[in-house]
Amino acid sequence: MKKLISVLMVIFLATVLFGCGGDGGKKSSSNEIVIWVGEESADFYQKVCDEYKAQNDLSYTITVKGMDTGAVAGTVTNDPSAAADIFTVAHDNIGKLASTQCAKPITDEALINQVLADNPASFQNVIYSTLNGQKYLFGVPYISQALFLYYNKEKVSDEQAQSFEGLMEAAKVAETKAITVTGDDGYNNSFALLATNVADHKTTVKIYEDAEPVSGGSKGKSNCQGDDTVAIVRWLQEYAADPNGFKWASSDGWDADLRNNGVLAVIGGAWHYNTAKAALGETNLGIALIPTFTLTEAACEGLSGVKAGDVYRGGTFADCKVFMINAHSDADKYQLLQDLVKYLSSKEVQNQSYVECLNVPAYVGAGDFIKTCYESGKVSESQYNLACMQVEMAEWGIPQPFLTGSLNTYYYSKNAPAVLRAMIDKTAYPTTGDTIVEETESLEGIRKGLYLMEYLWMHGVNPTEFPSDLPKEA
Repeated sequence: MKKLISVLMVIFLATVLFGCGGDGGKKSSSNEIVIWVGEESADFYQKVCDEYKAQNDLSYTITVKGMDTGAVAGTVTNDPSAAADIFTVAHDNIGKLASTQCAKPITDEALINQVLADNPASFQNVIYSTLNGQKYLFGVPYISQALFLYYNKEKVSDEQAQSFEGLMEAAKVAETKAITVTGDDGYNNSFALLATNVADHKTTVKIYEDAEPVSGGSKGKSNCQGDDTVAIVRWLQEYAADPNGFKWASSDGWDADLRNNGVLAVIGGAWHYNTAKAALGETNLGIALIPTFTLTEAACEGLSGVKAGDVYRGGTFADCKVFMINAHSDADKYQLLQDLVKYLSSKEVQNQSYVECLNVPAYVGAGDFIKTCYESGKVSESQYNLACMQVEMAEWGIPQPFLTGSLNTYYYSKNAPAVLRAMIDKTAYPTTGDTIVEETESLEGIRKGLYLMEYLWMHGVNPTEFPSDLPKEA
């Protein structure tokens, strides 16, 4: 019965999805399968696909192309008929690509079972979307990623790198700034927004919790009003105001700041590794968890939910990159494409990808394999730390919870990140013309800013007015 249901589902989806391409897809007469992966991984996956083709005696030519994976979702959305048969995106793009009929759901039972068996619950919660009222798997994880800390080992001790206070201590000696980030967007500022209490990993922040993976469905619950969030904003205001504290990257770039003693550390991801290594040299490149920080008396003044001395660790979005299948690909390729994705996302290929490209695997328990690679000399110490910090930071973060395209847009593109930057810089909120500069420094002003961020997340527009009694916690 299960096999019969699967067959019927494939027939149904072929009718629903393949019709959107007019003649069944852009490559109906092509004997080529095109795959898009990150630029750093293209040669590796071409080799793997060549081996797969030879082992399975395929008549298709498989071409792997390196792409800027951050731009792939936009490229596919603009013209899916010109996109690859299989493409790589960060998981937060799944809802947008599924809802615009740019992707086919995964229906192969063996592939679905592999995804369920191999991946952590946190990833499984964000790789589905809805088609015609039904929930389907659309993205297959194969790389995990998170933010962590790069630092200058020549001027910062390993102990100092464990805390923001230690970084500031080193910066005073070096007469520079302690730390920067690679951008001021909603992804990079997650180090502050998603910070959690070290003692219990708790935070009052909620971002689209329990949202439904369907366009127009429930956006779930969001909260940005807790006393802990207010205190963290205040602490970061203090830290940024200090001559040896936080800074935004200069116009020359964060790597130039790192190279020229403009800053001692940067919060970044694995995709920044080669640039950071070029700036400092592998010998001087330290890698650690995003540091801890301790709330001050000033940060906690007038707040009941926190107290001076509470220790928090900076947070991160702990994400996965996924393979998706183009809805405009030839219907005759559908099963073959799923078979290929099953192979490319297998533990064995993920492990190879780590050794050759430093892509951290997405499957549960990958840390054991990573350790054996270091012990056997397959990766250097900094490459090993690069992977370990990503794995460990996953415990201090959440996957981007943008199950639909609108949630992604509301969070990133409706000025909420700019509001947070305005609070850190103590400048006027960019989305409210009548907000005065002084308000971003007062308790009331910070509460208004956090309310504004939360409202933008949920509605995508400014509120018509601020509540007289601003909420503190959901």
